[in-house]
Amino acid sequence: MHQNIVWRNGTTNDEEWMFALFKRTMQHYIESAFGWDELLQKESFITALPIKQFQILALDNNPIGAYHISAKPDHLVLDMILVEPEFQGQGWGKSLLNRVKTESLKLNKPVQLSVLKSNPAIDFHLKEGFERFDSDSHSIKMLWRG
Repeated sequence: MHQNIVWRNGTTNDEEWMFALFKRTMQHYIESAFGWDELLQKESFITALPIKQFQILALDNNPIGAYHISAKPDHLVLDMILVEPEFQGQGWGKSLLNRVKTESLKLNKPVQLSVLKSNPAIDFHLKEGFERFDSDSHSIKMLWRG
C-alpha cells in the first residue's frame, strides 16, 4: 500500500518525464493514425500542453500519472490523461478523471475530450459516463455533462 499520495502542479523538472510517458503510452496509437515524427511530437506536446498546467499524481514522490485540462467559455477540454503503464488498471486513471469531474462540477461546465479510435481508453471513458457526440476519420469526441 502506498503511504504518500500527492497531487501537484507540473514543473519544468517534470517535462522530460511527461513527454516520455506520453510517448510510452500514446506513440503506438498516434503512429498508426498519423505516423510519428519525434521532433514534431515533442515540440507540439511541449508547446500545446504547458507542463505547469498539468496536474500530477505522485506516489511516494514518484509521478505515476497526470492530466491537462483547458477551460473554454462553455466547457472544459480534457487535453490529456496519462497513467504509467505499470499502474494502469488499478484505479489511478479513475482518480485522475474524478479530479477533472470535480473541477467540471465546481465550474458548472461539461468536459469534452477526443480519443483516437485505436485507443482502448474509449471504453474507459464510456464506463466513466462520457458519451460520444462526434467523430472523424481518426478520433471520437466525447462529452461528460456531470
